[in-house]
Amino acid sequence: MKFIVPEGKVFYIAVYDIANERRLPKVLKVFRKYMTWVQNSAFEGELNSKQFHALVNELEKVIKKEEDSIIFYHAEEQKHIGKKIIGIEKNEIIKFF
Repeated sequence: MKFIVPEGKVFYIAVYDIANERRLPKVLKVFRKYMTWVQNSAFEGELNSKQFHALVNELEKVIKKEEDSIIFYHAEEQKHIGKKIIGIEKNEIIKFF
């Protein structure tokens, strides 16, 4: 699937629900190539258009669209997103913008 994405770097948050435990490690491996793991079922990171399309293409080869779900949230400017944590931080992020 082709997404229209902005030019330049964009900050993404990805959340996912993978129905089959055998596909999950493959999905995690793809995400770790492009983004930073923040907690169970969530990654974040800055990607340009080419990187985002490469990530989506790799994920589409691994998931089953009729069973799995991946949602991408994005912010083109860092001033439009904040981060608040309640409880423990699963993966301490050194750089958040």
